[in-house]
Amino acid sequence: MQLTSILLYQSLKEQFPIADCRLLSKDQPLARPYFYEKGQALTGSHIYLTEAILDLDLFSSLPQDVVLIICQKNPASVLPAGRFSCILLSCDTSVIHVFNCIQSIFDYYEQWEQQLIHVCHTDGSLEDLLELSLPVFKNPLWISDTNFSLAAEAGLKEAAEEYEIFTKPEMRIDYMNAFHQDEACRIPKDSRVPVLFPAYITGHRSLNLNLFLDGRREYYLSMLEWNSPVTEADSYLLTVLAQHAEYLLHRIHSESSSRSNTLQSTFQSILSDRTADYMGISRILASVGWLPEHLYLCVLLQPNLSGGASLGAKTICNYMETEFSSCCCLVFQENAVAFFNLTLMNTEPEDLHSKLAYFIRDSFLKAGYSRSMKGHMNLRRQYLQARTALTLGCEIHPELWIHHFSRIALPYILRQASKVLPGPMLCHEKLLDLQESDKVQNTEYMKTLKTYLDHNLNTVQSAKSLYIHRSTFLYRLERIKAILETDLEDPDELFYLNLSFRLLELNR
Repeated sequence: MQLTSILLYQSLKEQFPIADCRLLSKDQPLARPYFYEKGQALTGSHIYLTEAILDLDLFSSLPQDVVLIICQKNPASVLPAGRFSCILLSCDTSVIHVFNCIQSIFDYYEQWEQQLIHVCHTDGSLEDLLELSLPVFKNPLWISDTNFSLAAEAGLKEAAEEYEIFTKPEMRIDYMNAFHQDEACRIPKDSRVPVLFPAYITGHRSLNLNLFLDGRREYYLSMLEWNSPVTEADSYLLTVLAQHAEYLLHRIHSESSSRSNTLQSTFQSILSDRTADYMGISRILASVGWLPEHLYLCVLLQPNLSGGASLGAKTICNYMETEFSSCCCLVFQENAVAFFNLTLMNTEPEDLHSKLAYFIRDSFLKAGYSRSMKGHMNLRRQYLQARTALTLGCEIHPELWIHHFSRIALPYILRQASKVLPGPMLCHEKLLDLQESDKVQNTEYMKTLKTYLDHNLNTVQSAKSLYIHRSTFLYRLERIKAILETDLEDPDELFYLNLSFRLLELNR
């Protein structure tokens, strides 16, 4: 790895007093040093060291891409006028010691770069890159996408308030808007030069650089000014780290794209092909890390088909797969169908429901949720649960935008049961006699029985609910038992009567 002239200067400044310095270019790349010999032809882009007193003519003849380091003891010395790059040390040490120190500087940064290369070629992660770079920058590092979603970090958790920007959605949105609206915090889309953001938004300055995938800016690499002040040398080091981060991002996205394509085609088969080979599907899902023992959830998201401000199904899918790891979302019959691997996400269904709720509401969507279930064999059934929840839920409670299958399972069972035979033909036969008695004799036996069942056969509570005396209730109950020809003690019959009332309600 080459050093730049400013990185060389910053590194020497940490070890030696500097009497004077002139650098024609702070970004001049420099190779390892030589000792200066009188009459020697100087090789460009190198460092030369000497402790000799040089002629003035020599300074004017120095190539502009060479940096000369002069080791002498006089702190009051200054460089002569001219266009050349030179660092004048005022140290009581030998030029050999300075030479060895510069070699150590090269060794340090080359070792760092070799570690980065090793990470990139041995299935390392972005976190590994950043962790290896913490000692170099001495400040927290992170990589985020253009929506400020955190992809990787190292040392950032120490800066608790800054870290919360990425962990709390409401804070992230506020800061994202603040950065986007501030001219001082905008990085040109095609820029490969780090930009120093001011401190007045977050309380700390940060150095930020675009990361590109296939020629498009997709991520930011950032360093927070926390433990050490940001230096001009950090900009160069950040560009070195960025090259390896981009390489790793390309590899990760390539693997992710392959995995995503596999998941997309597999779930498309699950949804569209009722005769799909589920053993084969299970093997394919397991090959990309979606295992049979994992917990899955399906969510059906319906855009506003009336032409309102709702998002389109493709946009919804892009959001889901960007915002949620281990999610496969595809368009099916004009809706977005999202399958979540809750095990890989390391989240509970309730936590996922909470994260989705605001997006669904603010995007004017309707959603149906399946139950969370383990294994691959129920994936299509989970889609049917989500579809049923959405369809029946919107019919029963059109004012709601989120419907869970567990909450409409009973109405679904009743409707399925009465598809062939209507409710009166499925209900308890004697209950129809009770209903007829109410019509002919103007009694309230149906209401009395239902209240009795609703209060779990508690006569006192039932009488209070009906606003009648307990003796009146007991008289009615005896008449009901006589008409039904039952003592109302058999659990199966009680269940059948409860079910019968719900079946009859379907035919009102």
